Amino acid sequence: MSSQRRIADLSGIVRAHAPVSDRAPLGAEVVDRLLGGGLVRGALHEVRCEHVREIAAASGFLIGLIERLHASSGRVVWVADPATSLDAGTLFPQGLAQIGFDPARLVHVLPHDLATALWAADEAVKCRGLAAVVLQIRGNPARLDLTATRRLMLRAQENGGFACMLRQSAEAQASAAATRWHVRAESSAPPGTLSTPSAPRWRVTLEKNREGRTGEWSLAWNSECKVFEHAPETRSETCSAENSGPRLHAPAERPGGAAQMGQVVAFEAAS
Repeated sequence: MSSQRRIADLSGIVRAHAPVSDRAPLGAEVVDRLLGGGLVRGALHEVRCEHVREIAAASGFLIGLIERLHASSGRVVWVADPATSLDAGTLFPQGLAQIGFDPARLVHVLPHDLATALWAADEAVKCRGLAAVVLQIRGNPARLDLTATRRLMLRAQENGGFACMLRQSAEAQASAAATRWHVRAESSAPPGTLSTPSAPRWRVTLEKNREGRTGEWSLAWNSECKVFEHAPETRSETCSAENSGPRLHAPAERPGGAAQMGQVVAFEAAS
């Protein structure tokens, strides 16, 4: 055997046994820097949204995290508390495909109650070879306390898997998660324009980070490269002024607009 062939064979062996990096960069440089190089593997994370109307945005962001961690391979077990579907419905396969995720990878588990959902998620995190385990819940149920989240974290650390709690209509609360992300939907096109929707876009707040530092950014998802990118800040006032056209004078004999009739709030958080 020639020396070059021997070197090539040895190089292949080294690559096959090389340790997988314990972090996966998201692609957005500032975010990756705060995370110490990327999102840590083998850990529990949390994504939440305050309002049920934003669960699609939060789910899309979470799918992006899964894609970055596992490079479009492996099964994703998605366990949904039945209360979540009453408020927000279920996952839409065509929508997942549009952002670059293969719906065939999804194993959607629909238990009959929250206790069974917690059990199913705990069992799934024990399995090796899965790309991710997602536990979708509504609000801040007492069953999912610090002890329960610590157990999920330990399971993920033991098996090197990615586990994530997806909370809809939820407030921030203490948990064992390595990171907590608060996700809000953002317009993919400047306000007041007639542009067609472009890349999915979110306003993301890193509320908890075991690396120490937190922050807030506008992020977009590149579905072709499957990477997060920093999105330019939305200048709603400028865009509105540039595209609104001439305005009518306010009437002199009556109010210029309808009085505010209340505030849009999320459904009551589960307990």
